[in-house]
Order: sequence, then C-alpha cells, then structure tokens
Amino acid sequence: MNSDVSAALLSELKAVPTLAQLSAASLQWLGSQVKLRDIPAGQALFMQDAWGSVVYLILAGWAKVRRALRAQDSTKTLALLGPGAWVGEMAVLDEAPRSRDVLALTPLRAAGIPAATFKALMLREPQLCYQLACSLSRRLRLANLQADLDRQSPPLRVVHALVQLAEAFGEKTEQGVRIVYPPLQDLADISQVSREVAAAVLGRLQQQGVIQVLPEHQSLLLVQYAKLVEATRLL
Repeated sequence: MNSDVSAALLSELKAVPTLAQLSAASLQWLGSQVKLRDIPAGQALFMQDAWGSVVYLILAGWAKVRRALRAQDSTKTLALLGPGAWVGEMAVLDEAPRSRDVLALTPLRAAGIPAATFKALMLREPQLCYQLACSLSRRLRLANLQADLDRQSPPLRVVHALVQLAEAFGEKTEQGVRIVYPPLQDLADISQVSREVAAAVLGRLQQQGVIQVLPEHQSLLLVQYAKLVEATRLL
C-alpha cells in the first residue's frame, strides 16, 4: 500500500468512533491489514451460513441484516446498520458460520479485517475491547426493547425504529438528524408492523413536518427529532 493510499485509509479509519482511541502504531498496523470493499446497493457483504473469516467495518453507506425464513421461503429484515458499525464479529469470535445475511442497502464502503488481525488488535488495544463491549451492550438493550414492542401501538413502533437508527448512526445537521430512507418493507420488519402501517406513519409524520424525505440522497431528515424522542419515552 503506497503512502497516499495509506494516508487516505488511515483518515477513514480514524474517523470511526470505536477506533478514535487507538494508538498511532496500532492504527497504522490495522491500515496495512485491511482490504477495502465497495459494494453496490443490493449486493451482499456476506450470506448466512458462510464461514466467518473476516470482520467488516462500515465506513460509508448503509447495510441491512436479514434472516432467511426457510419455512416461508422468504426473508425478514432484522436491523439496519450505518457508518461506524461492526459487522460479522460474532462469527469470528465464535469461530462459527454467519447467522445472518448482510446486504448493502445503499452503495457501501467497508473495511474487511482478517479474523487473526481483529483478534490480535483486541488483545493489543483494551480500549477497543471496551468500545466493542459497549456496542454489543447497546445491541442487547435494543433487542430487549424490540421484544417489548408488541405491547406498544403500531405508530409508536415505527417512531421507535426511526429514533434508534438516529441514535446509533444519525448525522446531525442544522436542519435535523439525517438517517437512511429505509425501504418500506425493511422499516416495517424492524418496527414489527405491516408495510401499510409503516407507509401511513411516515406519511403522517411528513404531513406534520416532523420528518422530511430527501430522495436525492436516499435520506430521511428527522426535523423534529426531540419530538420523536419524547414519544419513545412511553416505552
């Protein structure tokens, strides 16, 4: 890797919050080990049951995690992931096959980190272990919240999904918090509602000026983000 490419890559890696505290030596070493992948929307980062030999770090774009429902010969979206998300670390740590499909929802840029490099980096940088533990804790807390969603009204489930995406991966702007504009079926899946309900809730929020669709960026602007957060406190 020449110095120009290395400098650009190091800049991308350093911008990731979980890597911000890495020593310069560790960051340089990591940069020498990763392989960048640019994946068009709709293509897979990896598929369920594939062997986990690489951990991925999303540098730009959004991905979706889905589960194959073989009995129904269909799939269900479980989560949406944005910049800064780690993907596939569980299969590497467990030395097991992938448990889910991960596909690019938008054009995706990801850093592929070999399993041996990932494990060595965790042993070398305790701060990274702490950051990853916090990330896994947030995922578990979100899973617990989602388990309780069936007791909430369908509109509130959709609002909860939007807020969770904003908290985890949202980009703060002067106009509001920007997240991906999720396909209706994906939003319906993660909200545990029908596609029709998801569409109706988004339409109502847009009419009220709470959100704004930015189709040219495939983004959703949460204009009145505080109002949405307040609604989720009922959970």
